Amino acid sequence: MIGPYPIAMLALVAFVPLAIAAFARLPRAIAAAGVVLVGSVFLPEVVAWDFPVLPPFDKEYVTYGSALLGAIAYRSRDVARARFGFGPEALLLLMILANVAAALTNPDPMWDEGRLEPGRGVWAVVAQTGDDVLGIIVPFFVGRALFTTRQDLRVLMTTLAAAGVVYTALIVVEVVMSVPFRVFQLSDWIYGVPMRPQWRWGVIQPIVFMDNGLSVATWMGATLLASVALARARLPLRVPIVRLGAKPTIAANWFGLLMTRNIAGNVYGAVLALASWLLTPRMLSTIGLSLALLACTYPALRMADVFPDDAIIEFAAGFDEERARSLKGRFDEEDFVLGNIGDRLWFGWGTYERIPGAETFGHGEVGLDGWWVIRLGTNGIAGVELHYAMLVWPVLAAWRRVRRWGKRDAILLAALMAIVGMRAVDLLINGWWNCMPVFFAGVLYGVCGSRADAAPEPPAGAAPKPPEGTRLRNTQLLGPSRDERS
Repeated sequence: MIGPYPIAMLALVAFVPLAIAAFARLPRAIAAAGVVLVGSVFLPEVVAWDFPVLPPFDKEYVTYGSALLGAIAYRSRDVARARFGFGPEALLLLMILANVAAALTNPDPMWDEGRLEPGRGVWAVVAQTGDDVLGIIVPFFVGRALFTTRQDLRVLMTTLAAAGVVYTALIVVEVVMSVPFRVFQLSDWIYGVPMRPQWRWGVIQPIVFMDNGLSVATWMGATLLASVALARARLPLRVPIVRLGAKPTIAANWFGLLMTRNIAGNVYGAVLALASWLLTPRMLSTIGLSLALLACTYPALRMADVFPDDAIIEFAAGFDEERARSLKGRFDEEDFVLGNIGDRLWFGWGTYERIPGAETFGHGEVGLDGWWVIRLGTNGIAGVELHYAMLVWPVLAAWRRVRRWGKRDAILLAALMAIVGMRAVDLLINGWWNCMPVFFAGVLYGVCGSRADAAPEPPAGAAPKPPEGTRLRNTQLLGPSRDERS
C-alpha cells in the first residue's frame, strides 16, 4: 500500500465487488459509464496497491480493471464480440517493441546529478508494458467493447453531464468551507488523504477527489461540453429519481468550471461549448480532429523549430503576464529536454530519473512538468506518438462517419470528439492525470462501428435496448421490467 490511509484503501477494496455487481444489476452501458466515472472522479488519490515489478494499482487501474472484470463476468458476449486486438489496441505490440528498444539502448548505469541511476533490463520492460496495458489498453478496450450503439453514446453523455452537476456541488462545498477553515479538502475529511493545497488569486482551488486543480478544470470542461451537446440535441437529462433541465444543467456545470479558477480549463470549456451550440456537427467534429492532429504533430513542429512559440507568448502577455511566464516556462522545458535527449530521441532514456538534468531543472523546485515532454524524455518519439495514436485514430474514424448519423446523435458524437481533442492538446502542457482520454477515445471507436452505423437514430428519450440474453416480458401488457429500463 502507498500511503497510510486505511479508509481510502478500504474504499479501493470495496469498489471492486460493487463495480462488478453493477454489471449484474444494470444495463451494459449504464453500468460501464457509472463504474468508470464514479471510480475516476470519486475514489481517492495517492493510495495504491504496490506490487513487485508491476506499476502501483491506483484508483485508475482499479476502476478500469473492475469494469473489465464485471464485463467479462456478466457481459461476456459483448466483450467477445469486440474481438480484442482487432482495433487500435493492437498498437500494444508496437508499444512492447518500443519498450524493448528502450531497454536495449539503456543497458548501462549512468551518473546524473551525483547519483547513480541503474540501467534498464527485462523487468523494466515488464513494468513499462504493464503500465501501458493497465493505463492505455484496458481503458480503451472498456470503452470500445461496452459502448457500441448510439443509445450507449447518449447514456455516456447524460451520465457525464449529471456527474458534473454533482461535482459542482462538491466544488462549492470546498470553496465555501475554505473560508472559515482556510484549507478544506473533501479528500482529507472523507478519506483522510490530505492533498497539496493550491491557491489562485488568494483563494484555494478546489481539488475534491482529484490530484490537482487543473484536472478538476478539464473534467468540468468536459461535463459542460456534454451538457451543452445534450441541450442542443434536445435530449432529456434523466438520472435516477430526478430529471434535470437543460438550462440548469448547463448553468451548474459552467459555474463549477468557473469556480476552479483555471484559465486554460475555462478557455477550453467555454470556447468548445460555444462551438457545440453554434456550429454544425460536421464543423465541430472538424475542430475536434484538428485539435487531435495538432497534438500529434506538435512534437515534430517543435523539433523542426517552426512552431510559433514566441508569438504565442507575446499574445498571452497582452492578457496576463503571469500566464505568459507560465507558457514560456513550458517552452523552456521542451527546449531543455530536446537539447539533452541526444541519441535517445526515438526510444528515450527509460525513466524520468535518467533524463539528464530532469530533477534539477527549474532550480530543483519542481523538475520537469507536462506529459508529452516527460514522455519524450522517458520513452522517446515512439512512446509519445504511440500514445497519441490511441487518441487520433478513433477521432479520425468518427470524423469520417459523423455525416451518416442523424442530427441529434451527430451532435453528441462531435462533442465527444471535441472532448478527446481538448484533452489531447492539454497533454502538451499539463499532465496525464487520469485515463479518461483513452476511455473516451475507445467509446468513439466503439460507437462508430458497424452496429452503430446500421442502427437507426433512436427517438429522443428512448430507453436503451436491453442487452442480449435479457429475458423480455410482454411489454404491451406489463411494460418494461426494472432491468430493461435505462
